[in-house]
Amino acid sequence: MTLLKREELSHERIEQIVRDAHQAGYDFFLTAEQREASLTEALARYAPGEDAWVFAYGSLMWNPVIEFAEQQPGQLEGWRRSFCFWMPMGRGTPELPGLMLALERGGSCEGIAYRLAPHQVRSELAIVWNREMLAGVYMPQWVPITLRDGRTVTAVTFVVDTSHCQYCGGDLTMERKVHHIAFAEGRRGACRDYLINTAVHARALGIHDPYLEELMEGVARLRGEDLEAPAPAVEATKAAD
Repeated sequence: MTLLKREELSHERIEQIVRDAHQAGYDFFLTAEQREASLTEALARYAPGEDAWVFAYGSLMWNPVIEFAEQQPGQLEGWRRSFCFWMPMGRGTPELPGLMLALERGGSCEGIAYRLAPHQVRSELAIVWNREMLAGVYMPQWVPITLRDGRTVTAVTFVVDTSHCQYCGGDLTMERKVHHIAFAEGRRGACRDYLINTAVHARALGIHDPYLEELMEGVARLRGEDLEAPAPAVEATKAAD
């Protein structure tokens, strides 16, 4: 499995991805100016000189890339983990698009909260925006997270824009989700590897997510094979305060 590296999220690399996407007809990919405007708007909720938190529920848990000062398991109420938007690039193709995780309303979600020290906030969130805000299918939102150690913090996370053309969560059956996750592959690897790494890392954190487990069972049954983690989780560099 090809794991994302920090240098792949540089301005130059991201702009090439956006150009390629526009040439392929995906004109909804955001420009650098649009991503910067989105980050600036999100940071209007942030008090300079304070820590900031990022809540991860998918690949940010096992391939965070960013530098951070602390990580803690945490829970978000009112939102659930959901494979709910198409990915025709990266982990799929236009003919057989993959599915990717976002947060949809309802239920709850356990994940990892990363604390950014004040000197890390602008630079690390810029990397997160280059990663998460390419296609505009996510909407950044500040949400309350209850950490496993009892603290409650406010973190930025990414919920799905249900009006986006890639959104498919409303009517997609579990059977169709399983099929696309089981067989879709793209330049970043197989969609099933994304599911496997998320589920395996969640288990390692003591997180039991019946939704992920049902998808794992369905993909294993459809492919007729046991599912194992395709690569070890990659730890981000934990920078000192």
